[in-house]
Amino acid sequence: MKQAEGFRRIADFLGAAQRSAIEAENAPEKRKRLRTFPSREAAAWLGVTPRELRALYPEGATSPRARLSFEDLRICRERLARANPVSSRSVGKAASTAPCITFTNFKGGSAKTTSSVHFAQYLALSGYRVLFIDLDSQGSATAQFGLDPVEEVGRKECFTAWLDSPEAERVDAAALCRPTYWPSIDLVPASTALAEAEDRLSERAAAGGGQEPFYFDELAAFLAAVPRNYDVVVVDTRPDVNMLMTAALHAASGIIVPMRATMTDLASTGAFFAHLSDYIAAFRDAFGRELSLGFSRILLTDYDPGDRSQEALAALLREQFGDTVLNGAFLHSRIVGTAGFGKETLYEYEPTTDRAAYGRVIASVNEVNGQIEALIRQAGSRTTHRKRKSS
Repeated sequence: MKQAEGFRRIADFLGAAQRSAIEAENAPEKRKRLRTFPSREAAAWLGVTPRELRALYPEGATSPRARLSFEDLRICRERLARANPVSSRSVGKAASTAPCITFTNFKGGSAKTTSSVHFAQYLALSGYRVLFIDLDSQGSATAQFGLDPVEEVGRKECFTAWLDSPEAERVDAAALCRPTYWPSIDLVPASTALAEAEDRLSERAAAGGGQEPFYFDELAAFLAAVPRNYDVVVVDTRPDVNMLMTAALHAASGIIVPMRATMTDLASTGAFFAHLSDYIAAFRDAFGRELSLGFSRILLTDYDPGDRSQEALAALLREQFGDTVLNGAFLHSRIVGTAGFGKETLYEYEPTTDRAAYGRVIASVNEVNGQIEALIRQAGSRTTHRKRKSS
């Protein structure tokens, strides 16, 4: 009993410390809120010059020192879209459901959650409507979006609720998509209650008797039931082999595999791709249908270009696998840790010092996220072309 009490005291202290840090950083509301954006940064996200921005600014402000809210960015982007409809950035309208990008790997500490959250926020700043689905029971992405997984997310608030409901009386999928302080990002949160989701999927697998495993299509079925309010879905998975990760693979339009350029990550990521290869082959042999992941890319994270061993491993990966490895990398920087102290991402953080270091790391993140965005748009264009050709 004393040991259990000791563990509870540690849990309570660490949970309270995290909440205190968030509340202190976001006083007086004590909830995470999104910062405003200097006019030069806002102009860059809109793809216009600061002078052009001043003509679009909702209040007609002319000061170069003006700051824009996310809502201001949205209004400006709508005005740009009306002036030039071809440039409107939306990729989900041609398909029955929005493209789903799953971030996954076996290896913990590969910056999988960090990468997926930054990608979702990059998309939001670029004008997309995003649904983020947290399938990691640790709830790290959920906490990053300002919710306490322990106190605010039970089995009725996460993907478990979808699996708990009978197929004929499904829970309202839209009700599980919660707004966040990012106006164009909704969240299906996670907590330890996702262990129940694993149990539900295991029970259905056992009851299947070797029949085609439609239970693996549960995430795809959920996405089909979600209203078409989103351009892109981003999924974060748990770093191991589990049934929720498999369901995420079945729903994926493409997968991103974050890894660090180290020998331990090399081995574990190799094991992950071996698992994918074996699973896809076994699924085809057993059920006579293909599991197509669309595209798959390796994303190098926490990368230090001054480290010769990392540089050599990165060069080896690109030599062997070419385009499978994204150009550039999510650079290592202490700025990431500085931002993370206040539970902020790089897109939420605004440096007061070390602007050059911040500029380098945010440029690296924008580069790799832009490449993933391009892959989604290319896949959407091919889908639209095929539909037109067959109609």
